[in-house]
Amino acid sequence: MSGQQPGVAFSEECRAPAELVYDLLADARTHLDWGGRRQAWYFRLRTLKAPEGPMTVGSSFTSSGSMPATARRFEDRSRVVAAERPTLFEFVTESTVPGRRPMRATYRHRYEVEPLAGGCRVSYRFSQEHLVNGLPRLTLPLVRDMSWKIGIPMMMRRGFRNLLREAQRRADVIDTGDS
Repeated sequence: MSGQQPGVAFSEECRAPAELVYDLLADARTHLDWGGRRQAWYFRLRTLKAPEGPMTVGSSFTSSGSMPATARRFEDRSRVVAAERPTLFEFVTESTVPGRRPMRATYRHRYEVEPLAGGCRVSYRFSQEHLVNGLPRLTLPLVRDMSWKIGIPMMMRRGFRNLLREAQRRADVIDTGDS
């Protein structure tokens, strides 16, 4: 991948206010819904343990989940490194895939939320900062490159859009006064 760290980035507008999107991000327990139950069965969070309430810089949470084309599960420990309501939420994940040669990776998740009239623009960047003992199929340059160009963006985009849909759903409930 031309010497740079692999990553994907998305940016979309959302009808929900920036504060509502930020609050969903800062409440890690919501991630199990939009990044778990609403994701495809082969790529989703399965468990998540986090403190109640909004996370701040230094807060941490753990999670586990499924990956495509393997029965193995990832086990993650994440730490919030930036939390500036309502414009920035970022966390770093230390991920392990257990096995004879456990894969260990560090990933960064950065959400920038720009308030706009009638909603906000949410930009997300997911990047791999470190990798040891990558899954064998991802050590092949063509497979790795295609995964980062097609497979990973497709799977990550679904979770990103789930987040935006949930924010919009909550904004609609507030606007109509329904509970």
